[in-house]
Amino acid sequence: MAGVAAAGAIAMQWSRLDRVTRYTLDPAVAEERSAIQLELLDRLPTLGFDNAIADWVFLQYLQYFGDEAARIQTGCNLSEQYFDLVTRRDPRFLIPYIFVPSSVAYCQGKPERSVELLDRGIAAISPQIHENAFILPLLQGLDQFLLLNDIDGAIESYELAAVWVEETRFAVYANSLRDIARYLREDPDSIQARFFGWSEVYRNAVDDRVRARAITELEKLGARLEQQPNGEFRFVLPESPTN
Repeated sequence: MAGVAAAGAIAMQWSRLDRVTRYTLDPAVAEERSAIQLELLDRLPTLGFDNAIADWVFLQYLQYFGDEAARIQTGCNLSEQYFDLVTRRDPRFLIPYIFVPSSVAYCQGKPERSVELLDRGIAAISPQIHENAFILPLLQGLDQFLLLNDIDGAIESYELAAVWVEETRFAVYANSLRDIARYLREDPDSIQARFFGWSEVYRNAVDDRVRARAITELEKLGARLEQQPNGEFRFVLPESPTN
């Protein structure tokens, strides 16, 4: 009964604050109210409701990040708090990690924190738990390579992603991941390495602004968007790229 009462108290507090947030016309006030919500949930004991709280906070994050007008005005300053809370409450919840680079590394401008949050998932999730776990070291490698210039860290992340993907039905991608690790060892400034990196950012972006950044970087490399025989559009490099 105590657990149910606590959960009910959390829900009532959240709903009351959420109504204020949703109907305010000032994005700055909405940002402040959202911060209060996160602080409240971070302080209150969940009494066994950790997974439910993680789900709840992630849904609130989707509303927050999806409000493009507000994000243009106030930025993405709460992204780190949302994901810290979600991944501490349920570190095996895979889907939120996919949003971390776009929101924390790119929009909020904290790639180091993005890498730390992805580390939390890498420590908690394995291919035996979720066959898509390989996406975590892949995303981490992209942040390390493209945003932090941490070449050694990126190589380690790509190699881990290759090992993990081999244990799944997506094993065909293992060689590509090892190739990018090899490119980084040989010449981290090569067109091939950067093309692979920004292509993956483009493919995995959950935000139009990040996707636009990837398109700009790919076009700088001379890549162009072409339709494949299967109807899919992909960026390709000229046949004989120069480094």
